[in-house]
Amino acid sequence: MNPDAREPVRRLAEHLGLVLEAIGVPRMAGRVLGWMLLAEEEEVSLEELTRALDVSKASISHATRLLEQLGVLERVARPGTRQAYFRLSDDPWGAMLAMERRLSEGFVQFAERAGRELPDHPLRHERLAEMREAFELYLEMLAGFIERWKHHKERA
Repeated sequence: MNPDAREPVRRLAEHLGLVLEAIGVPRMAGRVLGWMLLAEEEEVSLEELTRALDVSKASISHATRLLEQLGVLERVARPGTRQAYFRLSDDPWGAMLAMERRLSEGFVQFAERAGRELPDHPLRHERLAEMREAFELYLEMLAGFIERWKHHKERA
């Protein structure tokens, strides 16, 4: 990347780090995702991320591992080198939507299990019922959105 372009990209990557940190994702993972979204290259090495974001290899390694687990980044093998390279997955937003679905399903399952395993109590029953209803509704809406996203991706 052109050295003059690095600083604005670094500032924007930091901004995405703050956005994701606000929902509990480590800031470094947001910074890495930001850099990957704005990079001029399709694949970026671990060393390049380290230099670009001016952080340790360990920090980048933790962040890339998390983003891989979320399905947002993919590790790329390059013949003849042991260096790690990363690229955005084919559908990082679909991966994030799938994660959102799993999380919401977990909330529904928690509410159902707690309702089965604990003695009935009016306040607890009300809280759990509201939790379950909210996430069941969200899951219905999310399912529709995921379908629309798939169709959108197929047309693009």
